[in-house]
Amino acid sequence: MAVTDRIAPARKPRSSVDLATTKPGTPGGIFMRQFWHAICRSVDLPKGRALPVRVMNEDYTLFRGESGRAQLVAQRCPHRGALMHLGWVENDDIRCVYHGWKYDCSGQCIEAPAEKEGFAKNVSIATFPTGEAFGLIYGFFGPDEPPAFPPYPEADGEGIIEAWAPSDVPCNYLQSFENSMDEVHVAFTHAPGGSHAKLSVDLPIISAEETPWGLMRYGNRATGLTRHTLHYAPNIVRTIVPPQAGMDGVGGWPTITFHFTPVDDENHKWFVSAKVAVTGADIEPYWTKRREFFAKLAAAPDIQGLVEDIWAGKVPYADVRHPVLARVQDIAVQAGQGRIENHATETLGRSDAGIALWRRILQRELETIAAGGTPKKWQRAPDDVLPTVGA
Repeated sequence: MAVTDRIAPARKPRSSVDLATTKPGTPGGIFMRQFWHAICRSVDLPKGRALPVRVMNEDYTLFRGESGRAQLVAQRCPHRGALMHLGWVENDDIRCVYHGWKYDCSGQCIEAPAEKEGFAKNVSIATFPTGEAFGLIYGFFGPDEPPAFPPYPEADGEGIIEAWAPSDVPCNYLQSFENSMDEVHVAFTHAPGGSHAKLSVDLPIISAEETPWGLMRYGNRATGLTRHTLHYAPNIVRTIVPPQAGMDGVGGWPTITFHFTPVDDENHKWFVSAKVAVTGADIEPYWTKRREFFAKLAAAPDIQGLVEDIWAGKVPYADVRHPVLARVQDIAVQAGQGRIENHATETLGRSDAGIALWRRILQRELETIAAGGTPKKWQRAPDDVLPTVGA
């Protein structure tokens, strides 16, 4: 069952620009192409492999050559438009499956087997910068030089870094990025299963402020504790979360960096890099426990199929159990808002302070771009700006 868009009386539009689109040439697309975007887990791209990648309404080919470097080129061969990921990776080059045209890492065609000598030097394929850090591969899709890499510092403290399996989410990326600014939802959305019980003892008062690197959000609780959550522009959140599902507390509360990468305007992917505070002799027991979890996850129902059953009323939301229950719950709720959530029908409250601030920032930036002005020059967050649990 597909979730349909809500029908409600329209209010006056709050913005003259489309905050949700990332299509090329639009203010939103220009804004988003100023930043690095997570596009694949490192472990999912072995040497010699080529994969199709769709990011911000455009298609690309990602491959890894023998040097180990991840490379990103256009989706189609400049010859006759064949899909490049169907071809072969040779050393650090890629050869088209259709007529054997071969391109080096700069995009230069270096072989066109059936053509005259010297023909290849006049042909090239578009290439895009890549970087690799924290178990993830990033791409840069803008016309200018990319910003500093990696786009944020490594999470604080000793431990291991694990990139979780990505999720496909059938809605606009902004819905998930805004959800990451909504601390109150955890007391309700994640009540079934109790994964966030420690964060649900009392409801925080939310405040937020713009920073040179994005937005800092605060969750102030009656206990006097304050939860700090970092939202890196334009679509990344760093926070500390409860112990991972199925781990019985092994690894404690990890620091996760959550990327909401747009696929197109109605779909996005979740890429998560986790810093887990295990060292020395504790590492092997952690991986033993993780392998047990992976086996349970492999045997569990497909997440999207389960979400569809929840939407269709076949499975009561409160009765759902799954190895990654919080992920199922979040997708059901966030994508359940519709493919592109209608801001004009909302009624925001005090708890939406972070969301409201980010929308104002985003509107300001997109309107500046639309008017031909110079948008804000976003900076990389300093190493000493850290999230806190606040519970």
